[in-house]
Amino acid sequence: MTAIKTGDIARFLKSRPQGTHVALFHGPDQGLVRERAAQLSKHVVDDPNDPFNAVELGEADITSTGQLADEAAALSFMGGERLIRVRGSGDHVTKAVKHLLKALESDELTPNALVVIEAGELKKTSALRKACEASRAAAAIACYAEDGQDLLDTLRSALKAEALDIEEEALMALASRLGEDRGITRSELEKLILYKGTKAQRGEAATVSTEDIREALAESTSDATFEIIDLALGGETSRLSEALYRARGAGVSPLAILRILQNKLLRLQTVQEAVDRGTAREAAIKSLRPPVFFGEQRSFSRALTSWPLPRLRQAVRDVYVTDLDSKRTGMPQAELVERTLLRLSMMAGRSRS
Repeated sequence: MTAIKTGDIARFLKSRPQGTHVALFHGPDQGLVRERAAQLSKHVVDDPNDPFNAVELGEADITSTGQLADEAAALSFMGGERLIRVRGSGDHVTKAVKHLLKALESDELTPNALVVIEAGELKKTSALRKACEASRAAAAIACYAEDGQDLLDTLRSALKAEALDIEEEALMALASRLGEDRGITRSELEKLILYKGTKAQRGEAATVSTEDIREALAESTSDATFEIIDLALGGETSRLSEALYRARGAGVSPLAILRILQNKLLRLQTVQEAVDRGTAREAAIKSLRPPVFFGEQRSFSRALTSWPLPRLRQAVRDVYVTDLDSKRTGMPQAELVERTLLRLSMMAGRSRS
């Protein structure tokens, strides 16, 4: 194959052509490289960390020219196609890929795996890029940052999937906050969706305003809020107190903390309820919409361990009562939210001891 054209990438990721056993993702947008590589990989294995069906190799792990060919020929213990993920584009990777492609094109090797390569920006003269673009057994997919209308369409589409409309001014404000990395775009969208509540949680359509963008994605709010919530759900009471002190000084919105905390607890509860019905934890996590962003997966899994279903339900009730109290009692919102966070942290701490 040759390089996959921009208009054909979505079709390729959904159903790669027969005979394509190597896929090279490259370009300056590393978030998009990771996202597209993961999307293609999902068609091979459900869990990229499955030790029986998936192998991950970095530049330093490839010690011989024939290593990738050997991995690609190896049979899966569980049957079906295996996944080989390669990260890097140096000499060792390039030589191993060229050796693999030569073996595939000459039919010296019967492939039992898909080799997915994640690389940085490669010039047209790159030996790795040229080899993949020239081989009938490979495909090369360039990943460039979205801008202009493409970025606006991506934002609208992601929000529409969660029954969220967005005011034009808010859309411009959101787009102006984003860098040229797909990973950053997805991360910021997830924060905004958690702030507004997922479609399943709301049960009705909603509109994103400029005020929502300011509250949910202000730099101090964005970073500090998620740190505070992770510390609270992780039982790190001492560190939580310090983070709350810093957040007060930075002007972090208590309302933003409360909303995002409430929505995260509801997502955790959804997973625990599915597990309680007999669904495997990993499958329950993967079924969440929107999916758990990769940067949050570790803390999300840790929280599931610390928060069994009965305790989660109590936490959801506590947060709901805090929200009501902040509206009807006249007590300072920051004080109410901080008390709830510290109480949750102590609950999580008891579960770890």
